Amino acid sequence: MKLLLDQNISYKLIKPLLQLYEDVVQISRLGMGQTSDSMVWQYAITHEYTIVTYDAYFPERNALTGYPIKVLWLKCEDTSTENILRLLSENYDAILQFHKDEKKSCLEIIC
Repeated sequence: MKLLLDQNISYKLIKPLLQLYEDVVQISRLGMGQTSDSMVWQYAITHEYTIVTYDAYFPERNALTGYPIKVLWLKCEDTSTENILRLLSENYDAILQFHKDEKKSCLEIIC
């Protein structure tokens, strides 16, 4: 599974998450820090990434336009990078099952 970290999620998660996930990139590290959400959306579709975000835009767009991508929606405010790493690690099995389920487009992870 490939993860695309939204711009407000630290790039410092890339290295530790690569221990679990096949590929992890972050928007700013791709030179897309000022890119619109719709362009991030298209990048995720084109390159088959699951978006990891705090932003409701991506799950809402899935609801409106249908299921073109998977979204891990982190429902937390002002959480640490360490906490995000813990959440994405501890929920790995649930995330993997979600990724395999063609009927689900968004997995909410509550901090």
